[in-house]
Amino acid sequence: MRRILLPISSLIVISIASTSTFTSCKPESKPADTLLDTAVIMPAATEIDSAQAGVDSSATATGIKSVTGKVVDGAMNSVFVEIEPGEAEEFSYSQLDRNNSDVFYNWSIDDEITINYVEVERGGELVDSVVSIQKAE
Repeated sequence: MRRILLPISSLIVISIASTSTFTSCKPESKPADTLLDTAVIMPAATEIDSAQAGVDSSATATGIKSVTGKVVDGAMNSVFVEIEPGEAEEFSYSQLDRNNSDVFYNWSIDDEITINYVEVERGGELVDSVVSIQKAE
């Protein structure tokens, strides 16, 4: 009987030792980074200037202009606004902070919106740079 108990007890000890060794070698699991962990919160702007709109410092601003019209189409970072019947203009706003309600209105098709923009000179050519998109009043 002693012969049987000794091998069984040694197997139990080896089993316990190997289990604790393997479980202690497991890598620690880290929680995945989330957008909320890395989000940068900007203070609300009271006045919009060309620097906030993403106009680079090498561009020359010629003044803020406004266009009001109906949204007829759009994509990820652009919107097509019908200013007169049959005439739509595209405005790109890739630099605009979509989380700041002072400069961005989450538009839908058929909404009346006002686009504030500046004309800037880049590479000898005038281009539009959107400063804000707001619901038309």
